Amino acid sequence: MVENLVKKMNVVLIGLVLATLLRVIIFYTIKHNGFKITTDVISYFIGLTNTIFVIIVLFWASFFLAYLTADWIAVGYIPVLMYVLNWTYYTFSERLRILSNSYDLYMGELSQMWLNYFNYNATNWPTLEKTLQCCGLEGPRSYMSYLQEVPKHCYNPELITLGCSHLVQNIFYPMQQIGLLMFRLTLCLELIILYIYAFKVGLTFGLDRKAST
Repeated sequence: MVENLVKKMNVVLIGLVLATLLRVIIFYTIKHNGFKITTDVISYFIGLTNTIFVIIVLFWASFFLAYLTADWIAVGYIPVLMYVLNWTYYTFSERLRILSNSYDLYMGELSQMWLNYFNYNATNWPTLEKTLQCCGLEGPRSYMSYLQEVPKHCYNPELITLGCSHLVQNIFYPMQQIGLLMFRLTLCLELIILYIYAFKVGLTFGLDRKAST
């Protein structure tokens, strides 16, 4: 039953890898390449998908080693699984922290760009709005506090109601949640593989001892 569960989880993770490749890595590379945070998002998901492939290989290798190798090799594989579990946890916990910090930093940069537009006549804000098809920091009302009107570039041809900070939040914040979910699924799968392998090795040793006596 547990083995079937792990196999199903493998299928789910392979599906997640394909979905991540198509919907995140390729999509963000093409459509959102202008964002500084895009590099961190892509790097995180590439690393996570590579780790998932390694875990799938470890899973099938554990079945092979549990039945077809010498005892010392079978037992020696357990620390390998434990090391991979430990490495996955610490590596991707740190990468999630970097991704979260990158998101917060970019949101802060957006706010600073907005202030610079009014305080120092910086021209990069209108360019950003035209590129992203957004208006104001939090929508057209953001302009009312400064200009008492909405600039013409906020019409395309109708008024764009989505603020740039909300647009960035809609694009990148869900990626943190998806990344966290995949991270937890990966750890869960590694724990199950370790449990199954240790159980199989212990069961095999027990049967061998009974046979020898």
